[in-house]
Amino acid sequence: MEPKEATGKENMVTKKKNLAFLRSRLYMLERRKTDTVVDSSVSGDHSGTLRRSQSDRTEYNQKLQEKMTPQGECSVAETLTPEEEHQMKRMMAKREKIIKELIQTEKDYLNDLELCVREVVQPLRNKKIDRLDVDSLFSNIESVHQISAKLLSLLEEATTDVEPAMQVIGEVFLQIKGPLEDIYKIYCYQHDEARSILESYEKEEELKEHLSHCIQSLKKIYMQEGKPNLLDMGSLMIKPIQRVMKYPLLLCELRNSTPPSHPDYRALDDAFAAVKDINVNINELKRRKDLVLKYKKNDEDESLKDKLSKLNIHSISKKSKRVTNHLKILTRGESQVKDNTFNREEKLFRALEKTVRLCVKNISLCLQHIQDAMPLALQSVMDLQEISYNKDDEMGYSETLSNALNSCHDFAPHLQRLILTPLSALLSLFPGPHKLIQKRYDKLLDCNSYLQRSAGEESDLAKKEYEALNAQLVEELQAFNQAARKILLNCLCSFITLLRDLMLVAQQAYSTLVPVPLLVSSISEIQNQVLEEVQNLNCVKENSATFIERKLSFEKKKPVQILPEMPRQTDIHRSKLLSTYSAEELYQAKRKCNATQEYDINLLEGELVAVIEQKDPLGSTSRWLVDTGNVKGYVYSSFLKPYNPAKMQKVDTENRFCDDDFENISLFVSSRPASDSVTGTSESSIGDSSSSLSGTCGKFETNGTDVDSFQEVDEQIFYAVHAFQARSDHELSLQEYQRVHILRFCDLSGNKEWWLAEAQGQKGYVPANYLGKMTYA
Repeated sequence: MEPKEATGKENMVTKKKNLAFLRSRLYMLERRKTDTVVDSSVSGDHSGTLRRSQSDRTEYNQKLQEKMTPQGECSVAETLTPEEEHQMKRMMAKREKIIKELIQTEKDYLNDLELCVREVVQPLRNKKIDRLDVDSLFSNIESVHQISAKLLSLLEEATTDVEPAMQVIGEVFLQIKGPLEDIYKIYCYQHDEARSILESYEKEEELKEHLSHCIQSLKKIYMQEGKPNLLDMGSLMIKPIQRVMKYPLLLCELRNSTPPSHPDYRALDDAFAAVKDINVNINELKRRKDLVLKYKKNDEDESLKDKLSKLNIHSISKKSKRVTNHLKILTRGESQVKDNTFNREEKLFRALEKTVRLCVKNISLCLQHIQDAMPLALQSVMDLQEISYNKDDEMGYSETLSNALNSCHDFAPHLQRLILTPLSALLSLFPGPHKLIQKRYDKLLDCNSYLQRSAGEESDLAKKEYEALNAQLVEELQAFNQAARKILLNCLCSFITLLRDLMLVAQQAYSTLVPVPLLVSSISEIQNQVLEEVQNLNCVKENSATFIERKLSFEKKKPVQILPEMPRQTDIHRSKLLSTYSAEELYQAKRKCNATQEYDINLLEGELVAVIEQKDPLGSTSRWLVDTGNVKGYVYSSFLKPYNPAKMQKVDTENRFCDDDFENISLFVSSRPASDSVTGTSESSIGDSSSSLSGTCGKFETNGTDVDSFQEVDEQIFYAVHAFQARSDHELSLQEYQRVHILRFCDLSGNKEWWLAEAQGQKGYVPANYLGKMTYA
C-alpha cells in the first residue's frame, strides 16, 4: 500500500504543477484578449487610463474563473492537504497586506509630491527671485509627480473589485518601467548638483529666508494632517530617490509572499528584475557622472601637494604600462577595443573645434579690417559728393549718408554680440571633452593591458571604468556636436546677414551719386569716351599714344607701402645726442630722406643723428643704423655728412647744392615732382633732394639743348637697385645691380617718374625710383 500511496502522491504533485502552469498560460492568454493597452508616452493625468466599466470587469472575472476552475478529475488532483491550505492562506494574507502597503505608501508619496509642487516649487517660481534657479533645485519633479500618479492609478485599477486570487501587480510595473526609468534617471542624475546649489543658497540670507518660508508653510500642513514633521528642504528633495529605491524591496517581498501557482508570480518575478535593473542603471549613470567629474578636474585646481601625493609606485607603474602598451599597438599592430560610434563623434568633435577656432580668428580680423577701411570709404564718398555736388539733391544725400554712418557704427557691436561672443563661449567648452577623451584613451590602454592577462578584479575594474567613460562620452559627444554645429551655423548665417545689410546700405548711399547702376561694359565705354575727349585737348594732343601708354602702366604699377610718419626731432633730442655720443659719431642729414624698407626711418634736412653701426643686418655698408634721440633705424649713408657746427654756420644757403653734393645723390630718386617738395621758402626748396634731379632736367630744357645730344657723362650712369620686369615693348627689363645708361630723365609727356634708359643695346622706359646713382663710375 505504501508504494501505491507514494505513487499516487507523486502523480498528484505532477498534476498540480501541470495545472498550475496551465492556469498561468490561460491567464496570460486571457489578459492579451481583454486588457487595454496603454501607451507609456501619453502625458497628463492617467488616473483613468485603464478604467473599465463594471460590466466589463464582471465579464472578465467570470471568464477568468471559468478558465481556472478545475473540471472532472482535475478537481480531485487539486485537492490540497490542510497544511498546504493553511500555508496558502497565510501567504495570501501577507500578500494582501503588502499590496495595501504598496498602494498606501504610493498615495502618501504622491501627496508629498503634490504638496512640494504646490507649496514650494510654484510659489518660488512665481516670485521670480534673482539668483534662485528653481529648476536646478527640483529638476523634473513635476514629471516625477505625473509618473507616480499614473502608477497609483494602475495599481488601483488592478486591485479594485478584483478577487485577491486574480490581482496582478507585476504587469503594472512591467507596463510602466520605461517612462519610470527615464524620469527617475534625470532626477537622480541632477540631485547632487541640486544639493550643492541648495547649500550655496542657504549661505545667502535673502534666499535662505524665501526657502525657510516655504518649508514653514509645508510643516504646518504636515502637522494638520498628523504626519511626521518635515525636517528641512534636503529631506524633501531626497524623497523621489528613496522611493525609487524602495520599489525593488516591496516587489521582492510581494513575490516571496505569492504562491508559485498564483497567476501574478511570474509577472512579479519579471517586474522585480525590471525594477532592480532600473536602480542598477541609475547607479551606473551616477557612477559615470562621478567618474567624469573626477577626470574633468583641472590641473590648476590641484595644489603641488596634491600632485606629489599622487606620485607613487603604483602610478608610475601604471603610466609605464600605458606607454608600453601604446608602443606595442604602434609597432606590432596588436588588436584593441574599437568603438566606431565614438571614433566618428570624436572626429566630428575635433573638426568642429578647428572650425570654431578659425571662425573666431578670421571674423575678428575681418572686423578689424572693416573698421580700418570705414574712414577711408567715408572720405571717398565725401570726395565723390564734392565732385558730383548738386544743391537739389543735398538734403536727400545727407540723410542717406547719415543712415550709412549709423549702420557702419552699429556693425561692430552687432558682430561682437551675435557672432564673436557665442563662438568664443563655444570655444571655451572644448577643453573639458578634450581631457576626457585623453583619459578615455588611457583607460583603453589599461583595459587592453589587463585583457592580455588572466581575468581578475583589476581587469574587471579597468573594463568597467573604460566602458563607463566611453558610454558617457558617446552619449554626450553626440549632443555636444549637434549643439555646437547648430550654434556655428547660426553664427555664420548671422555674419553673412550683417555683411549683406552693410553692403545694401553702401549700395543705397552709392545710388544717390550714380542713380543708374553701371555694368562693366558700360563703364569701359565711358572711360574710352573720356580718354578720347582728353586726347582732343591741345595740351595733350601731341604724343597722346605715349601718354596713354604711360598712364596705363602707372595704373598697373604695384603700390608702394606707405609707412607711418615719424615725429620730428626737437631740441631735447639734439641735446640728448650731443651729451651721449662723441663728435666723431654725430652726422647730419644733407637732404630729406624717406624710408623705403622695413626698419628704415624718415629724416628731414639738417636733422642730427648718431651712427651706432655702419652696416645693416645683411652686411651692406650703404645702410647705417642711427639714433635720432627719439627712434632708432636705418638710413642710407649717402644722405649723411659729418656734423661740424662751426662750418655749418659759415655755409651759404645758395651754395648748398654743389658738385660734391650732386655726386652723393640719393640711391632712390624721389617719385614726386619738384613742385610737391616745396616746403614754403625758396631756400628749403633748393635743398630738397627730390627736386635736384628734376631741376637738372629743367636746366637742360631751359637752355634749349636736346637731351639726346648729350654725351655720356658720369651723371648719366646709374644702376638698378631693384629688379624690374617690362610689361610692354616700350619698357626695359632690368636685373638687380645692372648698370644702365640714362638717355632721358623724363618720358615724352614730361613725366619725370619714368626715365629712358639703355642697357646691353636695348632701350626702354624704367621707373626712376628703381635706379640708383653710381658714384664710383
